[in-house]
Amino acid sequence: MTTASLSDEHHQDLPAYVVKMLLKNRIGTVYDFVRADTDRLLRITNLSFEVLSAIKRDFMTRFSGTTVRVGEYFQYLGELIDPIPTGVRGLDALLRGGLLPGHVLEVFGEPACGKSQLCMTIAANVASRGGADPVDVFYVDTKCDFSASRVQSMLLAGKCSEEDAREAMQRIKVERIHSPEHLLGTVEELLAQIDQEERFGRFRVLLVNSLPALWYAHHNSSSSCYPVGMLTSLAGLLRKLASENMIAVVVVNLRIVSTDSGQQRVTQPALGRYWEMVPTTRLLMSRLDSGDKGQNRLISIFKCNYLKTDDRQMVTLSERGVV
Repeated sequence: MTTASLSDEHHQDLPAYVVKMLLKNRIGTVYDFVRADTDRLLRITNLSFEVLSAIKRDFMTRFSGTTVRVGEYFQYLGELIDPIPTGVRGLDALLRGGLLPGHVLEVFGEPACGKSQLCMTIAANVASRGGADPVDVFYVDTKCDFSASRVQSMLLAGKCSEEDAREAMQRIKVERIHSPEHLLGTVEELLAQIDQEERFGRFRVLLVNSLPALWYAHHNSSSSCYPVGMLTSLAGLLRKLASENMIAVVVVNLRIVSTDSGQQRVTQPALGRYWEMVPTTRLLMSRLDSGDKGQNRLISIFKCNYLKTDDRQMVTLSERGVV
């Protein structure tokens, strides 16, 4: 509700002398008028109950905010902003077109389930998109396992020519990170580069693989506030980078399985309760069952504000990456 000062111009049944009486009784804004008890307004203004009720309804219609369902809001954003296809058919179907610019998406799962392969596949597919508006990718490698030869083989296996593959790889900037401080400094530098419109200042996809590889180095730190404080800073920087610049941010996390008070196994992402609320969308990547040693993986929606939870798609690890 607006805090605009009351005026006889706001409503034809609210004359100037009534406004003066309201001001003397410390009812000076539209908000004050609407929230005031009707019996009190009757005594102050001498207006009829019907007139006061009509004025209140009119003020609430004209000056109140509009309530919008979260799902409808994200659908509205999706209509304004085209998603960035990842080139992974099952993942794009799950996300209704691809990565949504302006949002932080997390992929988490158990070790060696294919998360790094998925990140390299997304980087290769996004960077290889042709057309008049090619997309640059910034890849943060915290585990030193990014393989340029693997990305090149993905591109060539996907029927890219050698020249197209070379151009696509030039659009992927890889930064190896060895500490949380280094990661924070890199994200801050990216924000500065965007403001200055430098090379890779206009990238549209940021991939961070992975966060636990950095934060677990502080697991035995004497001060638990230090790593948590850095995680808080990172959350703010990633949200700012995404929302203010329409960049799709993808981070990789680990899956933790714990037991609740009822002895039920509970799946949750690593990095603690605070980080649980940071990503807009969280995807769980897993093998089809605990004994499956094949190349098929299941990607399911673990948390999302605009997509149906538990929707899932199957993908396959191959020489072309994740397909």
